[in-house]
Amino acid sequence: GEVKVALGGGAEGLCRLTFAGFSCLRAMAPTPSQPFDKERKGLNLGEGAAVLVLEDWDHAVARGATILAELAGYGISADAHHMTAPHPEGDGAVRAIRAALRDAELEPSAIGYVNAHGTGTPHNDAAETRAIKTVFGAHAATLPVSSIKSMVGHTLGAAGAIEAASAVLSLLHGYLPPTVNHVTPDDGFDLDYIPNEARRVQVDAIVSNSFAFGGNNTALVVKRV
Repeated sequence: GEVKVALGGGAEGLCRLTFAGFSCLRAMAPTPSQPFDKERKGLNLGEGAAVLVLEDWDHAVARGATILAELAGYGISADAHHMTAPHPEGDGAVRAIRAALRDAELEPSAIGYVNAHGTGTPHNDAAETRAIKTVFGAHAATLPVSSIKSMVGHTLGAAGAIEAASAVLSLLHGYLPPTVNHVTPDDGFDLDYIPNEARRVQVDAIVSNSFAFGGNNTALVVKRV
């Protein structure tokens, strides 16, 4: 209730320092990133920017704004499991997603797609897959999940905003982006990762995940209007 309109976004440009840092962490893939694939070797860095206009519903309607989607809920958590690695069972991710669903007043079964954090690193992909299974239960078996980082790379400070914008575009156009370079299934990785080819499906609600170093986790729920 503090403001009627706010801007939320991020921007990131490639630089040698960032590249060197991730190389020292042995998180960089020598080949194109392969999120959720058995042969995944790490992330690719990307650059870009996105900004979303967040506006009070009544204010947007009164000024005749073109409303693209509704930010229905969000959840945050900090599990502080490790400086760089996620909790192996995705504990913080589970709490963030569940908090977002509570805030949106939606059951897990109402979600039609998950825009995954999906970095292509062994630990992150495993933890996120486990978290999705924990939160969505039986619904996880048929729930489409994909990582656009397989195409745009990990844009770091811009990643959450770019992926939120992608989720909004999925709602607008009935289009679920693929996880490219997904060739070899891995044991325990049995979700619908939308391998290699986009899918024309109209969904009504999407979860967009963003997980960061230090166990900082955020999940958004966006709905079609």
